[in-house]
Amino acid sequence: MQLRILISIITITFAFSQDPEALLSEGESQLASGDFASAESSFNSALKSDPSFAPALQALSKLFLHTGNLKKANAYSIQAVQADEDFREWANQISKITEHIQNGTRNVQQAMYDEAIKEYDAILKAHPYFPDAEFYKGLTRFRQKDIESAAKHFSNALKIYPEHKKARKGLDNVTKQFLNAGNKAYKRGDLATATSYYEKALQFDPEFYLAYFQLGVLQKKQGQSKAAIASLNKVLEIKPDHDKTWFTLGTAHETDGNIDDAIDHYNRAIEINPGYSKAYGSLGKLYTEKQEFKQAEDILKTVVQIDSEYANGFMRLGLLYIEQENYKDAASNLKVSIELDDKDHNKYFNLASVYNHLEKWDEAAKAAQSCIDIKKKFGGGWLELGLAEMGRRNRTRAKKHFEQARSDRDFRKLAERKIDEINNPAKYEK
Repeated sequence: MQLRILISIITITFAFSQDPEALLSEGESQLASGDFASAESSFNSALKSDPSFAPALQALSKLFLHTGNLKKANAYSIQAVQADEDFREWANQISKITEHIQNGTRNVQQAMYDEAIKEYDAILKAHPYFPDAEFYKGLTRFRQKDIESAAKHFSNALKIYPEHKKARKGLDNVTKQFLNAGNKAYKRGDLATATSYYEKALQFDPEFYLAYFQLGVLQKKQGQSKAAIASLNKVLEIKPDHDKTWFTLGTAHETDGNIDDAIDHYNRAIEINPGYSKAYGSLGKLYTEKQEFKQAEDILKTVVQIDSEYANGFMRLGLLYIEQENYKDAASNLKVSIELDDKDHNKYFNLASVYNHLEKWDEAAKAAQSCIDIKKKFGGGWLELGLAEMGRRNRTRAKKHFEQARSDRDFRKLAERKIDEINNPAKYEK
């Protein structure tokens, strides 16, 4: 019992030993370090010890000025004056800030932008920690359509107070404009301009993950694999659940030949987004190439069930069955793929190849002709068309098609062998 009384006495003594001056000093240190919540708590604790302690009221006024809450800053400045007339000057400074903002707003409405900036600069000269002055400068430049200057001022406001909602909204707005301008440049093939816009967005907002993502996509397109991977990893530092970044990183690792890393990244994209069709398709492709056919089939059957409109899922299944020489199932899946997307010459090429293996010469010729209609200079289409004509015993027409196929160096050797087979049939008789 005596021990409990002793502990209570020590606790009470400790509480009263924290005098308002000490709490004020502690709060000022916390405010200087940017710990606004702790500073507010310390100043309020000082006022609990002494409700008329004017320096703590002024400190709270200053704190809310740091957060851009001019209304509360003004309210506490009035309380400070009521507690101690010596703080009248501080209250006058708060009133002066209000006056500058009103003048600045009026100037902006009258399109007197430089005059408005002078009003906000006057605030910053006296109170460089007031984020709204930078925010209003950003709005002014935005009204002038000076997007880059607007971004700079919104960014400055957030450096002063990172939780400034209006400045965050303003910065997001302008950096998205940089992103959109970059995307437009990217689409028209102006990669240098696109890069410039993405980097500009990141200059003002280093946490803008979409700019890192687009930069990574662009770098990958340019063959800058290491730079692309670095940019995409920056996205994951900021937003680790961005499924498109995991997928794109997978494609980058696949291009570099790091198949296991690619598989890991595709799987992670699927974990985040179980309906991510492209990730399933790429995963199925890699397992097919690794000849892990059962796993590839399970994955590809899953994706066509999840997304029955995903043409490449059916195409990948068709290619898987070709690898296994299961031409019947290959044909049925490739046909579905073409029904969903009839603009891809490769789909027709693979279907023609399958029909030639099945000795369905008419269907093969039709598929090969569709392939050529889409991409006339593609040697694969001409080769399969020639094989179909050979199957139909029309060697003259087949030779003509093989001559076309040999113009494509990827199919030259196969085409020349078939031409030789037509010219020298005895050589190939069993």
